[in-house]
Amino acid sequence: WLAFADCYRGRTHSQPPQSLHGQLLFREMFYVLGACVQNWDKVDGNSMCKAIPWGEDEALIQAWVEGRTGYPFIDALMRQLRTTGFMHHLGRHAV
Repeated sequence: WLAFADCYRGRTHSQPPQSLHGQLLFREMFYVLGACVQNWDKVDGNSMCKAIPWGEDEALIQAWVEGRTGYPFIDALMRQLRTTGFMHHLGRHAV
């Protein structure tokens, strides 16, 4: 971290969260959460995770795949994925 900070000092760069500095902070935050939150890698017993009773309704799943959920942000991401085969890594956190 200190070597990175020395390299970064006095240079023009983007700001967190887009910068490498921000990405390292994000990584460290998840490392700490993984070490401190019981059952971090599971839904059950994880105080940071909201258990959602997902159904198996094929029509709703197809609407999600096609970007027709009614949630504009989710729909845009799913349409981007369907059209281009790509989705930004931050978008993947949402869908």
